[in-house]
Amino acid sequence: MIKLSVFAVSCWKRWRTVKDQKKLELITSIVIAVSNCALYSQEHSIVRSLAEKAKDIIDDLIGDNESLEVMIIDNDLVFDNNPLKNKTIHTGSFIKKIHRKGVDKIIFKKGLETAELLKLITEIADSSRTVSQSLHISTGSVEVRLGDLSSITGFTKDEVEKFRSDQVTNVKEVFGVVSRYKKLDISGLEDIVINFISAFRKEVNILNIMSPFKSYSEFTYTHAANVAVLTLFQAESLGIKGDLLHDIGIAALLHDVGKMFVSNDILEKIGKLDEDEWNEIKRHTLYGAKYLMGQADIPRIAVSVAFEHHLRYDCKGYPETKLLKTKQHICSQIVALSDGFDAGRAARPYKQGIETVDLLSFIRKSSGTLFNPVLVNNFVKNYSNTLKFQQ
Repeated sequence: MIKLSVFAVSCWKRWRTVKDQKKLELITSIVIAVSNCALYSQEHSIVRSLAEKAKDIIDDLIGDNESLEVMIIDNDLVFDNNPLKNKTIHTGSFIKKIHRKGVDKIIFKKGLETAELLKLITEIADSSRTVSQSLHISTGSVEVRLGDLSSITGFTKDEVEKFRSDQVTNVKEVFGVVSRYKKLDISGLEDIVINFISAFRKEVNILNIMSPFKSYSEFTYTHAANVAVLTLFQAESLGIKGDLLHDIGIAALLHDVGKMFVSNDILEKIGKLDEDEWNEIKRHTLYGAKYLMGQADIPRIAVSVAFEHHLRYDCKGYPETKLLKTKQHICSQIVALSDGFDAGRAARPYKQGIETVDLLSFIRKSSGTLFNPVLVNNFVKNYSNTLKFQQ
Protein backbone atom coordinates (compact mmCIF):
# COMPACT_ATOMS: atom_id res chain seq x y z
CA MET A 1 0.00 0.00 0.00
CA ILE A 2 2.86 2.35 0.86
CA LYS A 3 4.65 1.50 -2.40
CA LEU A 4 1.50 2.31 -4.34
CA SER A 5 1.18 5.64 -2.55
CA VAL A 6 4.80 6.56 -3.29
CA PHE A 7 4.34 5.53 -6.95
CA ALA A 8 1.16 7.62 -7.19
CA VAL A 9 2.92 10.67 -5.73
CA SER A 10 5.83 10.16 -8.15
CA CYS A 11 3.45 10.02 -11.14
CA TRP A 12 1.63 13.12 -9.90
CA LYS A 13 4.91 15.05 -9.61
CA ARG A 14 5.94 14.08 -13.16
CA TRP A 15 2.53 15.14 -14.46
CA ARG A 16 2.82 18.43 -12.64
CA THR A 17 6.30 19.03 -14.06
CA VAL A 18 4.89 18.64 -17.58
CA LYS A 19 2.03 21.04 -16.78
CA ASP A 20 4.44 23.60 -15.33
CA GLN A 21 6.58 23.37 -18.45
CA LYS A 22 3.54 24.14 -20.60
CA LYS A 23 2.75 27.14 -18.39
CA LEU A 24 6.30 28.42 -18.85
CA GLU A 25 5.99 27.94 -22.62
CA LEU A 26 2.74 29.92 -22.56
CA ILE A 27 4.26 32.84 -20.68
CA THR A 28 7.37 32.78 -22.88
CA SER A 29 5.28 32.81 -26.07
CA ILE A 30 3.18 35.76 -24.89
CA VAL A 31 6.19 37.80 -23.72
CA ILE A 32 8.13 37.27 -26.97
CA ALA A 33 4.98 38.03 -28.98
CA VAL A 34 4.50 41.30 -27.05
CA SER A 35 8.13 42.30 -27.67
CA ASN A 36 7.87 41.59 -31.41
CA CYS A 37 4.51 43.34 -31.61
CA ALA A 38 6.09 46.46 -30.08
CA LEU A 39 8.91 46.31 -32.67
CA TYR A 40 6.75 45.50 -35.69
CA SER A 41 2.97 45.01 -35.51
CA GLN A 42 0.42 42.35 -34.71
CA GLU A 43 0.36 41.49 -38.40
CA HIS A 44 3.96 40.27 -38.35
CA SER A 45 4.24 36.53 -39.00
CA ILE A 46 6.29 35.94 -35.82
CA VAL A 47 3.63 37.59 -33.65
CA ARG A 48 0.82 35.59 -35.24
CA SER A 49 2.80 32.35 -34.99
CA LEU A 50 3.48 32.92 -31.28
CA ALA A 51 -0.16 33.86 -30.65
CA GLU A 52 -1.30 30.63 -32.30
CA LYS A 53 1.19 28.66 -30.22
CA ALA A 54 -0.03 30.37 -27.04
CA LYS A 55 -3.65 29.63 -27.96
CA ASP A 56 -2.88 25.94 -28.45
CA ILE A 57 -1.17 25.79 -25.04
CA ILE A 58 -4.11 27.56 -23.38
CA ASP A 59 -6.54 25.08 -24.97
CA ASP A 60 -4.40 22.22 -23.69
CA LEU A 61 -4.21 23.65 -20.16
CA ILE A 62 -7.97 24.27 -20.04
CA GLY A 63 -8.66 20.69 -21.10
CA ASP A 64 -12.09 19.63 -19.83
CA ASN A 65 -12.47 22.75 -17.68
CA GLU A 66 -14.22 25.94 -18.66
CA SER A 67 -11.35 28.37 -18.19
CA LEU A 68 -7.74 29.00 -17.17
CA GLU A 69 -7.13 31.65 -14.50
CA VAL A 70 -3.72 33.33 -14.26
CA MET A 71 -3.14 35.52 -11.20
CA ILE A 72 -0.17 37.52 -9.94
CA ILE A 73 0.21 37.22 -6.18
CA ASP A 74 3.19 38.96 -4.57
CA ASN A 75 5.30 38.54 -7.73
CA ASP A 76 4.33 34.89 -8.10
CA LEU A 77 2.35 33.49 -11.03
CA VAL A 78 -0.57 31.32 -9.94
CA PHE A 79 -2.49 29.18 -12.46
CA ASP A 80 -5.92 28.05 -11.21
CA ASN A 81 -4.70 28.41 -7.58
CA ASN A 82 -1.54 26.39 -8.32
CA PRO A 83 1.69 28.41 -8.05
CA LEU A 84 4.25 28.19 -10.83
CA LYS A 85 7.44 27.11 -9.09
CA ASN A 86 9.99 27.85 -11.80
CA LYS A 87 10.82 31.48 -12.50
CA THR A 88 12.56 32.72 -15.64
CA ILE A 89 13.39 36.06 -17.19
CA HIS A 90 10.14 35.76 -19.14
CA THR A 91 7.93 35.21 -16.09
CA GLY A 92 9.43 38.32 -14.49
CA SER A 93 8.90 40.30 -17.69
CA PHE A 94 5.30 39.09 -17.97
CA ILE A 95 4.52 40.21 -14.42
CA LYS A 96 6.02 43.67 -15.03
CA LYS A 97 4.18 44.16 -18.33
CA ILE A 98 0.84 43.10 -16.84
CA HIS A 99 1.31 45.21 -13.71
CA ARG A 100 1.95 48.30 -15.85
CA LYS A 101 -1.54 47.83 -17.25
CA GLY A 102 -3.07 47.73 -13.76
CA VAL A 103 -3.93 44.05 -14.22
CA ASP A 104 -3.05 41.10 -11.99
CA LYS A 105 -5.62 38.57 -13.17
CA ILE A 106 -6.38 37.15 -16.63
CA ILE A 107 -9.01 34.49 -17.29
CA PHE A 108 -8.87 32.63 -20.61
CA LYS A 109 -12.17 30.89 -21.39
CA LYS A 110 -12.89 27.81 -23.47
CA GLY A 111 -13.43 28.74 -27.11
CA LEU A 112 -10.64 31.35 -27.19
CA GLU A 113 -9.87 32.65 -30.69
CA THR A 114 -6.39 33.60 -31.94
CA ALA A 115 -7.71 37.06 -32.87
CA GLU A 116 -8.67 37.70 -29.23
CA LEU A 117 -5.20 36.72 -28.06
CA LEU A 118 -3.61 38.96 -30.73
CA LYS A 119 -5.74 41.85 -29.46
CA LEU A 120 -4.55 41.23 -25.89
CA ILE A 121 -0.91 41.05 -27.04
CA THR A 122 -1.30 44.33 -28.95
CA GLU A 123 -2.83 46.10 -25.96
CA ILE A 124 -0.03 44.91 -23.66
CA ALA A 125 2.60 46.00 -26.20
CA ASP A 126 1.14 49.49 -26.78
CA SER A 127 1.84 51.76 -23.78
CA SER A 128 -0.95 54.14 -24.85
CA ARG A 129 -3.67 51.47 -24.75
CA THR A 130 -5.50 49.86 -21.86
CA VAL A 131 -6.31 46.17 -21.67
CA SER A 132 -9.95 45.54 -22.57
CA GLN A 133 -12.24 42.54 -22.22
CA SER A 134 -13.25 40.17 -25.00
CA LEU A 135 -15.67 37.28 -25.31
CA HIS A 136 -13.16 34.70 -24.08
CA ILE A 137 -10.67 36.86 -22.14
CA SER A 138 -11.42 38.61 -18.85
CA THR A 139 -8.94 40.80 -17.00
CA GLY A 140 -9.00 42.53 -13.66
CA SER A 141 -7.29 43.24 -10.37
CA VAL A 142 -7.37 41.30 -7.14
CA GLU A 143 -7.27 42.83 -3.69
CA VAL A 144 -7.43 41.65 -0.11
CA ARG A 145 -10.08 43.52 1.84
CA LEU A 146 -9.81 42.73 5.51
CA GLY A 147 -11.91 45.62 6.70
CA ASP A 148 -14.42 46.17 3.89
CA LEU A 149 -16.34 42.94 3.51
CA SER A 150 -19.23 44.28 1.47
CA SER A 151 -18.00 43.04 -1.90
CA ILE A 152 -16.81 39.45 -2.21
CA THR A 153 -17.53 36.65 -4.63
CA GLY A 154 -16.26 33.82 -2.41
CA PHE A 155 -16.13 30.09 -3.04
CA THR A 156 -19.06 27.78 -3.58
CA LYS A 157 -19.74 25.33 -0.75
CA ASP A 158 -18.22 22.43 -2.70
CA GLU A 159 -15.13 24.48 -3.57
CA VAL A 160 -14.66 25.38 0.09
CA GLU A 161 -14.87 21.75 1.18
CA LYS A 162 -12.42 20.61 -1.49
CA PHE A 163 -10.00 23.45 -0.82
CA ARG A 164 -9.89 22.78 2.92
CA SER A 165 -9.54 19.05 2.44
CA ASP A 166 -6.77 19.49 -0.14
CA GLN A 167 -4.71 21.77 2.11
CA VAL A 168 -4.90 19.43 5.12
CA THR A 169 -3.91 16.54 2.83
CA ASN A 170 -0.99 18.59 1.52
CA VAL A 171 0.19 19.30 5.08
CA LYS A 172 -0.14 15.62 5.96
CA GLU A 173 1.95 14.61 2.93
CA VAL A 174 4.73 17.05 3.85
CA PHE A 175 4.71 16.07 7.53
CA GLY A 176 4.44 12.39 6.67
CA VAL A 177 8.08 12.20 5.59
CA VAL A 178 9.47 14.23 8.50
CA SER A 179 12.39 12.46 10.16
CA ARG A 180 15.83 13.38 11.40
CA TYR A 181 17.33 11.85 8.27
CA LYS A 182 15.16 13.31 5.49
CA LYS A 183 15.02 16.70 3.84
CA LEU A 184 11.76 18.60 4.23
CA ASP A 185 9.73 19.26 1.07
CA ILE A 186 9.97 23.05 0.95
CA SER A 187 8.16 23.23 -2.41
CA GLY A 188 5.14 21.50 -0.88
CA LEU A 189 5.09 24.05 1.94
CA GLU A 190 5.35 26.96 -0.49
CA ASP A 191 2.42 25.55 -2.46
CA ILE A 192 0.24 25.50 0.64
CA VAL A 193 1.13 29.07 1.61
CA ILE A 194 0.51 30.43 -1.89
CA ASN A 195 -2.78 28.53 -2.05
CA PHE A 196 -3.91 30.23 1.16
CA ILE A 197 -2.81 33.68 -0.04
CA SER A 198 -4.63 33.04 -3.30
CA ALA A 199 -7.75 32.00 -1.39
CA PHE A 200 -7.77 35.31 0.48
CA ARG A 201 -8.17 37.02 -2.89
CA LYS A 202 -11.43 35.15 -3.36
CA GLU A 203 -12.76 34.47 0.14
CA VAL A 204 -12.24 37.19 2.74
CA ASN A 205 -14.21 35.22 5.33
CA ILE A 206 -11.42 33.13 6.83
CA LEU A 207 -13.99 31.11 8.79
CA ASN A 208 -14.77 29.42 5.48
CA ILE A 209 -11.12 28.72 4.72
CA MET A 210 -10.27 27.24 8.12
CA SER A 211 -10.69 23.48 8.38
CA PRO A 212 -12.91 21.76 10.96
CA PHE A 213 -11.37 19.20 13.33
CA LYS A 214 -12.74 15.82 12.27
CA SER A 215 -10.54 13.42 14.25
CA TYR A 216 -7.91 13.52 16.97
CA SER A 217 -5.41 11.70 14.76
CA GLU A 218 -5.68 14.49 12.15
CA PHE A 219 -5.37 17.31 14.70
CA THR A 220 -1.70 18.17 14.07
CA TYR A 221 -2.22 18.53 10.30
CA THR A 222 -5.52 20.43 10.53
CA HIS A 223 -4.13 22.67 13.26
CA ALA A 224 -1.01 23.47 11.21
CA ALA A 225 -3.17 24.50 8.24
CA ASN A 226 -5.46 26.65 10.40
CA VAL A 227 -2.57 28.36 12.19
CA ALA A 228 -1.11 29.23 8.79
CA VAL A 229 -4.45 30.71 7.68
CA LEU A 230 -4.80 32.79 10.86
CA THR A 231 -1.17 33.89 10.68
CA LEU A 232 -1.43 35.02 7.06
CA PHE A 233 -4.71 36.74 7.93
CA GLN A 234 -2.96 38.70 10.69
CA ALA A 235 0.16 39.39 8.65
CA GLU A 236 -1.72 40.81 5.67
CA SER A 237 -3.87 42.98 7.92
CA LEU A 238 -0.61 44.38 9.36
CA GLY A 239 0.69 45.19 5.89
CA ILE A 240 3.24 42.38 5.65
CA LYS A 241 3.91 41.45 2.02
CA GLY A 242 6.30 39.69 -0.32
CA ASP A 243 8.95 37.26 0.87
CA LEU A 244 8.31 37.93 4.57
CA LEU A 245 4.63 37.03 4.12
CA HIS A 246 5.62 33.72 2.52
CA ASP A 247 8.25 33.04 5.17
CA ILE A 248 5.91 33.65 8.08
CA GLY A 249 3.31 31.42 6.41
CA ILE A 250 5.84 28.59 6.18
CA ALA A 251 6.92 29.22 9.77
CA ALA A 252 3.29 28.96 10.88
CA LEU A 253 2.85 25.64 9.07
CA LEU A 254 5.96 24.30 10.81
CA HIS A 255 5.42 25.73 14.29
CA ASP A 256 4.48 22.31 15.69
CA VAL A 257 6.74 20.17 13.50
CA GLY A 258 8.50 19.03 16.68
CA LYS A 259 5.39 17.02 17.57
CA MET A 260 6.36 14.61 14.81
CA PHE A 261 9.05 13.44 17.25
CA VAL A 262 6.60 12.98 20.15
CA SER A 263 4.86 9.64 20.61
CA ASN A 264 1.32 9.39 19.24
CA ASP A 265 0.38 7.67 22.49
CA ILE A 266 0.97 10.98 24.21
CA LEU A 267 -0.42 13.23 21.48
CA GLU A 268 -3.67 11.27 21.20
CA LYS A 269 -4.05 10.27 24.85
CA ILE A 270 -7.62 10.39 26.13
CA GLY A 271 -7.42 11.84 29.60
CA LYS A 272 -5.12 14.16 31.48
CA LEU A 273 -1.39 13.95 30.81
CA ASP A 274 0.88 13.06 33.71
CA GLU A 275 3.92 15.20 34.53
CA ASP A 276 6.37 13.19 32.42
CA GLU A 277 4.02 13.21 29.43
CA TRP A 278 3.43 16.95 29.74
CA ASN A 279 7.18 17.59 29.92
CA GLU A 280 7.62 15.53 26.75
CA ILE A 281 4.91 17.58 25.01
CA LYS A 282 6.73 20.76 25.99
CA ARG A 283 9.92 19.46 24.41
CA HIS A 284 8.31 19.67 20.97
CA THR A 285 9.54 23.28 20.76
CA LEU A 286 13.12 22.06 21.16
CA TYR A 287 12.64 19.11 18.82
CA GLY A 288 11.14 21.36 16.16
CA ALA A 289 13.81 24.05 16.33
CA LYS A 290 16.61 21.48 16.26
CA TYR A 291 15.07 19.70 13.28
CA LEU A 292 14.53 22.91 11.30
CA MET A 293 18.08 24.10 11.96
CA GLY A 294 19.22 21.15 9.87
CA GLN A 295 16.99 22.07 6.91
CA ALA A 296 18.96 24.30 4.54
CA ASP A 297 16.07 25.73 2.50
CA ILE A 298 13.73 26.58 5.38
CA PRO A 299 13.33 30.30 6.26
CA ARG A 300 15.39 31.00 9.36
CA ILE A 301 12.41 32.65 11.01
CA ALA A 302 10.77 29.21 11.11
CA VAL A 303 13.41 28.05 13.60
CA SER A 304 12.64 30.96 15.93
CA VAL A 305 8.89 30.40 15.65
CA ALA A 306 9.18 26.68 16.39
CA PHE A 307 11.31 27.46 19.46
CA GLU A 308 9.41 30.50 20.78
CA HIS A 309 5.71 30.04 20.03
CA HIS A 310 4.93 28.86 23.60
CA LEU A 311 7.29 31.34 25.28
CA ARG A 312 4.48 33.89 25.87
CA TYR A 313 4.66 37.65 25.48
CA ASP A 314 5.73 38.00 29.13
CA CYS A 315 8.38 35.26 28.66
CA LYS A 316 6.80 33.07 31.37
CA GLY A 317 6.08 30.13 29.09
CA TYR A 318 8.32 27.40 27.75
CA PRO A 319 10.97 26.33 26.91
CA GLU A 320 12.77 27.69 29.96
CA THR A 321 16.19 29.07 29.13
CA LYS A 322 18.62 31.40 30.83
CA LEU A 323 20.05 32.44 27.50
CA LEU A 324 16.91 34.22 26.29
CA LYS A 325 17.11 37.89 27.31
CA THR A 326 14.58 39.39 24.91
CA LYS A 327 10.92 38.89 24.09
CA GLN A 328 9.58 36.67 21.35
CA HIS A 329 10.31 37.69 17.77
CA ILE A 330 7.30 39.54 16.35
CA CYS A 331 6.66 36.66 13.93
CA SER A 332 6.63 34.25 16.87
CA GLN A 333 4.11 36.53 18.60
CA ILE A 334 1.83 36.47 15.55
CA VAL A 335 2.01 32.68 15.27
CA ALA A 336 1.51 32.29 19.04
CA LEU A 337 -1.77 34.21 18.83
CA SER A 338 -2.94 32.10 15.89
CA ASP A 339 -1.87 28.94 17.72
CA GLY A 340 -3.67 29.89 20.92
CA PHE A 341 -6.87 30.80 19.11
CA ASP A 342 -7.08 27.68 16.97
CA ALA A 343 -6.08 25.35 19.81
CA GLY A 344 -8.77 26.92 21.97
CA ARG A 345 -11.57 26.35 19.46
CA ALA A 346 -10.69 22.68 18.91
CA ALA A 347 -12.10 19.81 20.94
CA ARG A 348 -9.35 17.47 22.13
CA PRO A 349 -9.42 14.11 23.98
CA TYR A 350 -8.92 16.00 27.25
CA LYS A 351 -11.04 19.16 26.72
CA GLN A 352 -14.02 20.67 24.94
CA GLY A 353 -13.66 23.39 22.33
CA ILE A 354 -14.35 26.97 23.41
CA GLU A 355 -17.09 29.02 21.73
CA THR A 356 -15.79 31.84 19.54
CA VAL A 357 -17.23 34.67 21.65
CA ASP A 358 -15.68 33.22 24.81
CA LEU A 359 -12.43 32.59 22.99
CA LEU A 360 -12.17 36.20 21.80
CA SER A 361 -12.85 37.29 25.38
CA PHE A 362 -10.02 35.05 26.58
CA ILE A 363 -7.70 36.52 23.94
CA ARG A 364 -8.50 40.04 25.16
CA LYS A 365 -7.91 39.08 28.80
CA SER A 366 -4.56 37.53 27.84
CA SER A 367 -3.37 40.78 26.26
CA GLY A 368 -0.01 41.73 27.75
CA THR A 369 0.61 38.32 29.31
CA LEU A 370 0.19 35.55 26.73
CA PHE A 371 -0.06 37.83 23.71
CA ASN A 372 1.18 41.13 22.31
CA PRO A 373 -1.50 43.82 23.03
CA VAL A 374 -1.12 45.44 19.59
CA LEU A 375 -1.61 42.09 17.87
CA VAL A 376 -4.59 41.27 20.10
CA ASN A 377 -6.38 44.51 19.17
CA ASN A 378 -5.69 43.96 15.48
CA PHE A 379 -6.80 40.32 15.57
CA VAL A 380 -10.00 40.90 17.53
CA LYS A 381 -11.01 43.82 15.29
CA ASN A 382 -10.50 41.97 12.02
CA TYR A 383 -11.85 38.64 13.24
CA SER A 384 -14.95 40.37 14.63
CA ASN A 385 -15.50 41.95 11.20
CA THR A 386 -15.39 38.45 9.76
CA LEU A 387 -18.02 37.25 12.22
CA LYS A 388 -20.29 40.18 11.30
CA PHE A 389 -19.91 39.31 7.62
CA GLN A 390 -20.88 35.70 8.33
CA GLN A 391 -24.05 36.81 10.10
